[in-house]
Amino acid sequence: MPRNVFLIMNRCLGCEECVEACARENGESLCYVDEFQGIPVPFRCAHCEDAPCETVCPTEAIHIEDGIVLIDDEKCIGCRACELICPWGVPIYNEKTRKTMKCDMCYDRQKAGKDPACVEVCPSKALVFGELSDFEADYHETTAKRLDNAGTHARRIILPQEG
Repeated sequence: MPRNVFLIMNRCLGCEECVEACARENGESLCYVDEFQGIPVPFRCAHCEDAPCETVCPTEAIHIEDGIVLIDDEKCIGCRACELICPWGVPIYNEKTRKTMKCDMCYDRQKAGKDPACVEVCPSKALVFGELSDFEADYHETTAKRLDNAGTHARRIILPQEG
């Protein structure tokens, strides 16, 4: 399974350090923070396995490499079809280059052995980078600790998660 940037929602402060780090890395930010029911949520490309933006791209500029949805600037004609179909509203049109841009999960940084810029600067560690399986064990361990701390009544009514 490919590595990805994951959000631990209850840790996000809404400080937008991730947005600023992205802008420093790419010349403009390819992510944004919005609120969902009063909770700040950073949005960036989800790097879908079956990416709709890849499907609609008429020049095949959008392709998946190592689980990362990338845009080939040489092939992009700036038609904005990807921008219209993305369920996350992530691709943005750059007026200067007349091309579409989106988060590439700092692909060049990854090749150099670094984490994506947004993950590196997150002060509350709300953004983490890795494979989902890297975090599942921690999740189950944390849930088990919370059940133990909840007392005997809660253990009688809350079942541990299967799997």
